[in-house]
Amino acid sequence: MGIFDFLKSRGIETVNFTEIEAWLDKQVESKQLHHKVARTKNAIFNKIIEGHRLLAELEKAGLRNENIPLKAKQIMEGHRKAYIQKLKKFLDEIEVPEDFSQIGYYAASFSESLDQLSQDTHKNYAVLKEFLEEELTRVVRAVKSIEDELAKLQAEIEKEGIELIKDAKVRFKQYHNDLKRKAVLEEERKRHEDDYENLKERKHKLESKLHELRQSQEYQAYKEFIDNKKQYEEQLRNIEAELKIMFAELNRPLRKYKHLSPQEKLLDKYLLDPLGALQDDDSFVMLEVLGRMSQELHNLELKENQLEKAMELINKLSRDFFLNKKLEIDRLKGLNREMASKINTSVMALNIAEAETLVRGVNEKIIHADQSLEELKKAFEEINLDYLKQKVKEKIKEISPKIIINDW
Repeated sequence: MGIFDFLKSRGIETVNFTEIEAWLDKQVESKQLHHKVARTKNAIFNKIIEGHRLLAELEKAGLRNENIPLKAKQIMEGHRKAYIQKLKKFLDEIEVPEDFSQIGYYAASFSESLDQLSQDTHKNYAVLKEFLEEELTRVVRAVKSIEDELAKLQAEIEKEGIELIKDAKVRFKQYHNDLKRKAVLEEERKRHEDDYENLKERKHKLESKLHELRQSQEYQAYKEFIDNKKQYEEQLRNIEAELKIMFAELNRPLRKYKHLSPQEKLLDKYLLDPLGALQDDDSFVMLEVLGRMSQELHNLELKENQLEKAMELINKLSRDFFLNKKLEIDRLKGLNREMASKINTSVMALNIAEAETLVRGVNEKIIHADQSLEELKKAFEEINLDYLKQKVKEKIKEISPKIIINDW
């Protein structure tokens, strides 16, 4: 005697969860629904034949009252011909599916088609009813009885709890799909985690290499080039700032005087970019301009304090001042170019740039990999197999309340 035999004797059935799909198929098979569908198909086939026979009678039927106008007869004949053609076409297109699971959809579709037929033949029907009501009524009843047969079959199928079985199969399939999907996600997550760890290891190696490069003597020399270049540029900016301040204070007198001077463009250049103007002014033409302007200061309508300041600055802007500043600018620019050349041709600079680029690239990949891992983890955690399994069990209990479902 089997371990569960005593349960069978009490009408209790047991099934393993992995065998539920086969159990559901067995429930469907035990209901012999294909026989019911075949029986209905046969009944509908006979009704189609009957419909054609009744249409033939309608086609041949004579009028009860022959004393009607010829015009009325012709109108009636036209409607009879059209009505019979439409009904014959409708009957010929009826094809009941053999699969019981399609009956519900087919029955609903048939009813919609029948309603459409009624609308399409409404005028024909209304005219024929005045002349051949008895024959017409028999045809309508025959066609309507096909709908009744389908509704009866659908009711029998629903009574057998097929919708519950179909729903249970859908839920069971969803469980298995999610089970497979979770396994795929788990493998994908492991692969991403391996890639993530490899990226972190690669980043560590690259950063170590970058650190070694920055500790080398070659890097110290390279860094010195950069620091020197920054110092030269800072000194140039200081000179530029000093010149801009001086020529800004001479702005008013220079602008008043430039209309009296043939060197108007040179004055504009000194006012806009004194450092650049001084570099280009190899003959120190500006000194001559300032000398002539000093003789005209009293004619430029300047206030007393502006006049005094202008004279003070003109005296300061001597040949030695211009020469020293120009030499210093040339020297600093030359040194700056020299440092730039050394930086651009430095092998260390190339190595550092390459290492930094590789580190940035790995960092971007790590960020992307981290985001992908989070998305995978979230998708994995959203799949609740226990919940899905419970829903399958609940549906099976609706089909067979006394059943016992093992988890394996």
